[in-house]
Amino acid sequence: MSTSSAVLSPSFFRSAGAARWLPLALFSALVLLWAYNYVVMKQTLQATTPITHLILRTALGSLTLFGVLLARGRAIRPQRLAQAAQVGLSTTFLYSLSITLALVAGAAGRTSVLVFTMPFWVALLSRWLLAEPFTRRARQALAAGFAGLMLIVAPWQLHGGVLPMLLAVLAGFFWALGSVLSKRATRDGGMDSLNFSAWQALIGLLPLLALWPWADFAHIRWSVGFVLGMLYAGILSSAVGWLAWLWLLKRLPASTLSFNALVIPVLAVAMAASQLGEWPVSRELAGMLLVGAGIVLIARR
Repeated sequence: MSTSSAVLSPSFFRSAGAARWLPLALFSALVLLWAYNYVVMKQTLQATTPITHLILRTALGSLTLFGVLLARGRAIRPQRLAQAAQVGLSTTFLYSLSITLALVAGAAGRTSVLVFTMPFWVALLSRWLLAEPFTRRARQALAAGFAGLMLIVAPWQLHGGVLPMLLAVLAGFFWALGSVLSKRATRDGGMDSLNFSAWQALIGLLPLLALWPWADFAHIRWSVGFVLGMLYAGILSSAVGWLAWLWLLKRLPASTLSFNALVIPVLAVAMAASQLGEWPVSRELAGMLLVGAGIVLIARR
């Protein structure tokens, strides 16, 4: 399957040999789950410090994965520990750190758009790490996406708001790297996805402990909304979402899955506008349209 075959449809999933409805249903649920997570994280970050938030939700995700692993009686001994470490450091640690800091000062909708430059990074990294083709259309898509990014980030307007946007782009890169490394780890088969997910989450949590001095658990502003939000971000989005993503990665090309996931920032922008009042300005909308043009280019057969 080439990078340009990036339109998810029931016939595509049938040709992939999976159930007719299950991958599409799972992908649709994951889109909604991750899109709303930007709103949830933005809201819950108001009740605590970024590092506290990061450690809490990462620990929740790791504990959930190991709990499921034990409950199902699966082997707890790590499989492919070196590869799990690579994924854990890139996805659980670096991606999570970057997106948390980006959301502190950045708008949730804009952050989601910038994080979802991830498919462009996947196209580049897949060429290097997975030997997937990087076509002329992919290069055109990359150019359109880069132009859109420049309009959104607006580096010529240095008023203190650039750093959160650059952190969001960096988060997209680390997520892309983790996805491509995960795809490479699953290509050989015989890997327990649950075991792999649990260990990469634990390994990604360990470097966060070095940030413990900057955490402030004593002054968390506890509320029902905060608890539910942290359970959503830590268990549903981080643990369950990652398992679903890894399951889909085993059955689809990394570039195909990541480009179709770009519907997530569209929903996230709409959700952030309606719930947080974060309406994008005209320049940002133009940039989003250019990123969308890149998506259309890469999705055409």
